[in-house]
Amino acid sequence: MIDDDVQTILDAVPEFADCYLDLVEAADGDPGAAMVFGELAWYVSDLTASVEPCRCLLQRCLAAVETVAHASADAQELVGGAFLDNLPPADLRSLMPWFGPHTAAMVEAGDEDRCR
Repeated sequence: MIDDDVQTILDAVPEFADCYLDLVEAADGDPGAAMVFGELAWYVSDLTASVEPCRCLLQRCLAAVETVAHASADAQELVGGAFLDNLPPADLRSLMPWFGPHTAAMVEAGDEDRCR
């Protein structure tokens, strides 16, 4: 029988199931909720470690886009056209908080054009 708290984790994070099954095997049965949550801490730590490099890389990419949006004579073509128009709408929405003011203004101007 799986502990209710452990089941909550497994239901919410099915990707963690393999880790859980490894614990069950190592414990020859029920590893206990405390051990599962300890393993979950390591799992989350690994996820955090893999997210940070991506976050840093994403920030650098968008900072460079913002620099071009602000300073380049070709900003409309490069940022507004080639970059923003090639982002899927869901990605565009999720990236809005990350955009600098010039890039965000281009997004908003593009949204107005799409609504016409």
